[in-house]
Amino acid sequence: MRIHVLVLIVMAFGSLSCKKESGPWARFIECSSNACVAEAIAVKDAFLEDPKSMLEQFAKTYEKGEDHVVGWIYLLRDSVLLNGSFAEPQARFDLQQAIIQAAKPYENDPKLGEMAKSVLGEVEMLAIASEMEEEIPTEIVPFAGTYSYELPNEAGSGELKISVVNSGSVRFALSVVGRAPSFNQGMMEGIAQMTAYNQFEYQTSEFGGACKLQFVFTGNMVSVSTLEGDSPSCGFGNNVRADGEYNLVNHQDPFLSAADAKKVKNMEGDWVSADDPKSGIEIKNSMYYDSYEGETLGAFRFQYYPKCPGDCAPAGDFPCFKIFGQDELCYEIVFSDSKTLQISLISGTGKTLTYKRR
Repeated sequence: MRIHVLVLIVMAFGSLSCKKESGPWARFIECSSNACVAEAIAVKDAFLEDPKSMLEQFAKTYEKGEDHVVGWIYLLRDSVLLNGSFAEPQARFDLQQAIIQAAKPYENDPKLGEMAKSVLGEVEMLAIASEMEEEIPTEIVPFAGTYSYELPNEAGSGELKISVVNSGSVRFALSVVGRAPSFNQGMMEGIAQMTAYNQFEYQTSEFGGACKLQFVFTGNMVSVSTLEGDSPSCGFGNNVRADGEYNLVNHQDPFLSAADAKKVKNMEGDWVSADDPKSGIEIKNSMYYDSYEGETLGAFRFQYYPKCPGDCAPAGDFPCFKIFGQDELCYEIVFSDSKTLQISLISGTGKTLTYKRR
C-alpha cells in the first residue's frame, strides 16, 4: 500500500514538473522572433500590472542562460515606444513613464535589481519627449506600383514602374514621351538608392555624360527631378526630360508575371489567426498591417518574391514575401488560397502561422 502511495506521489510530482509553462512571457519566448509584436505588448501589459512577478520570470529565464529579456526590450522599443505609427508621441511618452515607474522600486532589490536595471537602462534613455517638440516625418508610403502623368495638349507624358528591392533601394523602369509633333522618347531602367526618408537617387554615365535622377515619394505621387545631366546624357530623345509629378495608377508590382500577380491578389485581404482570434494581419496595396484586438500594431511595406532571394537567408526555390520595418523579415508562403493563408518566418522557429480570411 505504501509503495502504491509513493508511486502516485512521484507520478504527481513528475506531471507537475513537466507541466508546460503558460502566460504572456512563455508565449513571447516560444514566438522568439522580431515579428512577435503582439506577444511583446502582452508582456508589457503584464509587467505594468504586476512588475514583481514579471521580473521574477525574467530572472528565472536569465539564470537559464537565455537572454530573452533584451529581445523583449528591443522589440518593445522599436515596435511600440519609438514607432510613430503605433501611437502619438504623448501616448508613447506616457507609456515609457509607466514602465519606468513600474521598474523603479526594484532597481536595488538583491534578487530582481539586475533585471529592473536592464529595463530602466534601455527605456529611460529614449528621447520620446523630443518628438513632441518637433515630430519627425514617419509617413509609410507603399513604393511599389505604377505611376504616370499626361500633360494637356499633347505636351508630354510619362510612366514610372516601381518595386522594392530592400529597405534601401527600389527597382524602376521609366518611359517618357516628349511634346508634339516630334513625340521624342526616353527610357531608363535601374536600381535607385535611398538617400533620405522616402527619397531615392539613380545616377549613370552610360550615355557619355553624367545623369542623376531623384525620386521623392509622397502619398500617392512620385516627384521625379533631374539633378544632373540633360537629355543626351540621360539617353533620352531631343528635349525629353523625366521631370514631373507621377500619380499613382495602382500598387500592383509591375515586374511580376501575370501568374504571380494573381497569387499576390489572392493573398490580399483581412486575415485572423487560427490560434488567437484577437490577432490578425491585413495585406493590401503593397502594405502589411499587424493588429491585435482591432488595434493596428504596425504598418510595413510588403514585397512578394516568386523565388525567395538570398538575403532572406536561406534563399529557396519557393515563394516568399518581405516586410520592411526596423528589420527586414522574410516569410515563406507555405499555403495560400481564397480562405486560408499559412506562412512561416524564415530563420525563425519554423512554426507555421495559419490565418483564416475574415
